[in-house]
Amino acid sequence: MAEHKYMDSKLWDNPSFPNRIKDNEDIIFIVREDLVFVLLRFLVFFFIFIIILIAKSLLAGWLNDFAANLADSAFYIANIILLTSLTYHFHNYYLSLQIVTTERIIDIDQLGLFLREVNELPMDNIEDVTYKQNGFWGTVFNFGNVIVQTASTSSTSGNTNEDSINGFVFN
Repeated sequence: MAEHKYMDSKLWDNPSFPNRIKDNEDIIFIVREDLVFVLLRFLVFFFIFIIILIAKSLLAGWLNDFAANLADSAFYIANIILLTSLTYHFHNYYLSLQIVTTERIIDIDQLGLFLREVNELPMDNIEDVTYKQNGFWGTVFNFGNVIVQTASTSSTSGNTNEDSINGFVFN
């Protein structure tokens, strides 16, 4: 793949990126968690910041100098924790994605700072694709889950085969 059409093109060139895109396959599309959920998390962090700021402002008038300095220090520590947490959530959002190529589906879930789970599903193994769009907000904002299932044959006792359904869910 000579030229990348996506803004994440630097991701594909990174040698440590899991399940690199091969030269003989093209990216059809990339899916991430809907931005509505990211914005909701950001609003929660913003409201927590506002509550802490109001509490600090209310306490500042009633405290002596030493206690006011302690309240300022606590306020700054709480802000550092909030910003670190917000950065952590954005990191997990940005590095969790699903890639559909001409050859396979790659599901990359960033579960923590140093914890990543990668699933790969060849297109030849896909048996069923289902989508679910629940509720009013899912309909209004056009989001839901896509469930990709494969039928695989697993050997349990040497010569006995049973069919099982495997797959994963795009959120």
